[in-house]
Amino acid sequence: MIFSESSEMDCEPIVSILIVHYKGLHQLRACVSSLQSTKQPGIEVLIVDNGSSENIADALPDPNLWKLIPSDRNLGFAGGNNLGLNHCKGKYVLLLNDDTIANPEFVSTLSRYLDDHPNVGIVQGKMLLPRFEDTLDVCGSFLTAFGLPYHYGYYKPDGPKYQRNYPVFSAKGACLMFRRDLVSQLGGFLFDEDFFCYYEEADFCHRAWLAGYEVHFVASPPIQHLMGGTAGESQSVFVLRHYLRNMTFSLLSNLSFASRLRILPLFFSTLIASAFAAALTLKRAQLVAHLGAIAYSIAHYGKIMKRRRLIRKIRRQTDRAIFTKVLRTPRIEYFLKTLTGKLNQYKDDPLP
Repeated sequence: MIFSESSEMDCEPIVSILIVHYKGLHQLRACVSSLQSTKQPGIEVLIVDNGSSENIADALPDPNLWKLIPSDRNLGFAGGNNLGLNHCKGKYVLLLNDDTIANPEFVSTLSRYLDDHPNVGIVQGKMLLPRFEDTLDVCGSFLTAFGLPYHYGYYKPDGPKYQRNYPVFSAKGACLMFRRDLVSQLGGFLFDEDFFCYYEEADFCHRAWLAGYEVHFVASPPIQHLMGGTAGESQSVFVLRHYLRNMTFSLLSNLSFASRLRILPLFFSTLIASAFAAALTLKRAQLVAHLGAIAYSIAHYGKIMKRRRLIRKIRRQTDRAIFTKVLRTPRIEYFLKTLTGKLNQYKDDPLP
């Protein structure tokens, strides 16, 4: 059930499900409808209307099952979730994409895992991709020696190695559950709103590790991640530009001095090599995205230093201790696919 037995909750909910919506009412309707069958008691559903022009209230089922939070402009995934978090009352908060179809056991599996593992601050459940023959969505991401994330299990068939729980560097924001009180321990904010979208959840997870919490992938009953249609070239460039910019900023801000000496030379060498390849192949948009990531960090040096001071305050765990659990490096082809925005073409999982 969605709420407690009474129409007005007599106590605080256990889980707040937060959905940020921009467009695609048919997907949102299917997502909210699927939540009606969840077996997690005491949940609330909050929907952020992120500057859409759609009539959400009239399109969704029973209005007693959800709360609408309006925004007069598109705040991005980062800003939309930050806005919605202010209205969440649950012990746990589940960030859920509006293009997902929930399994009845999904929410309760994640909340029980957090109940049973007090050292874990963030979890991600399992997702399948119906548009890609029910292969897996990312089963958590590892950090690599190059600073780039390794999206584990992406586009792979489900199998034994994805049917277990394990620590990861970051969870995917499409189905990420965290302890609501964790935010106050990580600098007082969920996502950096300057990120707008992409890599914001990895930055959040990185801060959780630094504060002494772990991030785990949980082999929950899988939900479906429908995903939109194939993005056009302009959308792909938008994704790549924000992804590289935000990742560069986050690494410069969160890594210790020793880790920056170890990782950033490889990271920037890979970034520059990829930019050079884009220039040789006359891919101007990709070239601008790569050089823009470096330029953005230079222009925001002051903010990086401010973030580094914050990290020193919240840090409870060394990078070395974190890396022993979440550092895994695949073959070089993987990074080339990542930096050119063609990760979905990389089908060969190089790690056991």
